[in-house]
Amino acid sequence: MSFTGIFKAKDGIVAIADSKGSIEENGKYVEDPERKPQKLFPFPNGVAVTYGANQIKTLNPNRLFPEKVNIEDFVFEHLRSRQTLDADFFQTLLIKMSSDASNQEPVNFIIGRKIRAGEYTLERHQIGYHYYAQRLALDTDHYYTGGEELYQRAFSKIDFISHITSADILQKFAASKLDELIQFYDKILSYNPVGGIIRSYILK
Repeated sequence: MSFTGIFKAKDGIVAIADSKGSIEENGKYVEDPERKPQKLFPFPNGVAVTYGANQIKTLNPNRLFPEKVNIEDFVFEHLRSRQTLDADFFQTLLIKMSSDASNQEPVNFIIGRKIRAGEYTLERHQIGYHYYAQRLALDTDHYYTGGEELYQRAFSKIDFISHITSADILQKFAASKLDELIQFYDKILSYNPVGGIIRSYILK
C-alpha cells in the first residue's frame, strides 16, 4: 500500500507521497527490499501521484512468460513523449493491465492540473483488469487522498481549509502530518505499509 494525496490551495496545488514499497510473503505484507517506487510525477502544468499496484504483469503473444512492468517506468516513458498524462496514457495502461488476469490489484492515479493562475482541478483515475473509472473533483473538493485506509481516515479529520491560502504553508502542514502519522503507526502496527522518504511538490 501507499499514501498519496493532492491538495488545492488558492495559489497552487500540493502533492505528497510516501516512498515505501510492500510485497506479500506467506500471506503477510513486508517491505520490498529491492524497490523504493516513485509515486509522484510532476509534468508541465500538472502533477500526478499513484497508489495501489506499483508493478503489473503484461502478456505478449510473442513471449512465453509475462513481463513485469514498474508503473513509474511506464509513466516516465509516456511523459517523455507526451509531456502529460492524457486519455491515451490511461487507454494504453488499461490494455496492458487487461493482458494478464493476475493483475487483480488496480493502479490508481490522482492528478492535479493548473488551468490558469488561481484555477486548479483534481482528478481520480482507477485502472483495473478490464475496467477503467475516472472522477473529476467538484469545486468544493479541496483534496483527494488515496492508499492505506487508516491514513485516509486520519487525513479526513484534519483541518486543511485554514491552510489553503498558501501552497507553501499547505505543503509543510500536509508533509508534517504525514510524517507524524508514519511515526505513530510505526509504533502500534505490526507492519506499517506507509513510510520511507516523504516526497512533495508544489505547482503554482
